Amino acid sequence: MSLAYDILPLTLVTGFLGSGKSTLLADVLQGDAARDTAVLVNEFGDVGLDHLLIGEVDARTVLLDNGCVCCSIRGELKDALATLFSQRARGDVPPFSRVVLETTGLATPAPIIATLLADPVIRSHYALNATITVVDAVNAHEQHARYPEWLAQVTAADRLLISKPDLVDELRLTELARMLTALNPAADVLIRGDAATAQGVDGHHGRALLDMLFASASSIDLIGRIGGAQRRAAVKGALAHRGEQASTIQSFCMQVDIPLDWQVFTLWFTMLLNRHGDKILRVKGLLCIADSDRPAVLHAVQHLVHPVLHLDAWPPAGEGPRRCSRLVFITEGLGRDAIEASYARFQHHLEEAVH
Repeated sequence: MSLAYDILPLTLVTGFLGSGKSTLLADVLQGDAARDTAVLVNEFGDVGLDHLLIGEVDARTVLLDNGCVCCSIRGELKDALATLFSQRARGDVPPFSRVVLETTGLATPAPIIATLLADPVIRSHYALNATITVVDAVNAHEQHARYPEWLAQVTAADRLLISKPDLVDELRLTELARMLTALNPAADVLIRGDAATAQGVDGHHGRALLDMLFASASSIDLIGRIGGAQRRAAVKGALAHRGEQASTIQSFCMQVDIPLDWQVFTLWFTMLLNRHGDKILRVKGLLCIADSDRPAVLHAVQHLVHPVLHLDAWPPAGEGPRRCSRLVFITEGLGRDAIEASYARFQHHLEEAVH
């Protein structure tokens, strides 16, 4: 994803209380790796402490207090981001090229994403790059059962980073990875300290973590993930592993083999979200549009749709799925059959109207 010179990529880091977000950022911000990174810390309560764990709050860091109420954080977040950009433009702070926003552990991502996507001032200066959710390996199962905020954070993520893997055995870690894959098959599941996050304490450690944070959620590797055989097998195994566990959360891939009429698709998708947005936790898709050689990337969280991006090209034959549209849905109380039937009915009614 290429951005205009004055539009900065912003990565949202979320995760439940005690999951290890601040520890992650403390590692990321070591040395020269994060010299051009600005950090905003949103904390819960009257006294902010996370910034003490991350490091001294300097001129490039804005500390947000009392951010657990969505309406409060939305106004405060807008002001903080606008102020930060103005300071950068005036030269009041050292130049930076990217921003990390750490949320409170009790925050649901949707209102924050809404601010980043919908506010015209914020959109003119920042683009949401990816959402990273840190998952506590020790307490994840209990938090899943007790707190809806945990589920909202997991299903909104582009990447799920399991923290504290050394405190659980290998079987429990594998079970957690399977559960996360079942809940959000559109996300990459990484383990803190494994090869994907460059375990180590040398100067390359912070850079590797920073690269993980700022890899675009809409990059070309999305083609290989959505609907890929390995992903489908992982989801199938994860769902089988859950067995008879009572849950209304479903994840599935909807495939459309013929090129989409863009106007028809967007009208259907808008109507779908207007009616069922509260049941559609996450959508991530790769679209084959009629009269276009460029695949389109679609992201949505509940009622919120990210700006659609167009990749430069489809991958060469044999390096990715064939050219068709694939949409990964994560829903609650809304199944594959209902969504696919909705699209089929919509297409049928349009054809009847034309004829």
